[in-house]
Amino acid sequence: MRTRSGGIIFLDRQRTWWNAGGWCQAVTFRCRICGECCSHLGLVHAIREEYANHEYSLLNRYTGDVTRVSVDPDKTHLLDNMSIFQREPEACPFLRDDPDNHRVCCIVHATRPDICREFQCWRLLVLDSRGRQAGRVMGRRHLNSDDPVLCGVWEQRVGAISEPDDASWDFRVERVLLEAGYTVVRGDS
Repeated sequence: MRTRSGGIIFLDRQRTWWNAGGWCQAVTFRCRICGECCSHLGLVHAIREEYANHEYSLLNRYTGDVTRVSVDPDKTHLLDNMSIFQREPEACPFLRDDPDNHRVCCIVHATRPDICREFQCWRLLVLDSRGRQAGRVMGRRHLNSDDPVLCGVWEQRVGAISEPDDASWDFRVERVLLEAGYTVVRGDS
């Protein structure tokens, strides 16, 4: 589902979760189409070969996988716009500014590699006592938040958790954040 708010397009996806009281609630993930998720994928993806008709062979430098991608027909006009690389020099080679729609976008979205299809913007979403997003845990254990209280709890209490197993670490982090008055939504729900 797509919604527009203040000139920003959001892609909505419902996620269901359990809070401390045990009841179920739907939370909508809202992708802001900001490109943050792809801003360093130039370190992973490299164009190996260019073919006719805006088709490319894309190499994953870590796995050695090669994926054939093609520029989406509705995005070919963005192919030559390299302005994103001034701000994000490590961006995926197919991430582009789309000034007409006030967003950034993947110009090979329809044929993007599996690593991109499987990506989740967050693995744990942290909500404050009013249900507003306070932060998100991305990647393995990175907190992205502007909430000073949450950052303090993270630094003092979560940073002290020494747990090699990710599922166990997630559970312990949830307990700490619940005790601090936050709610945690798992990205895999």
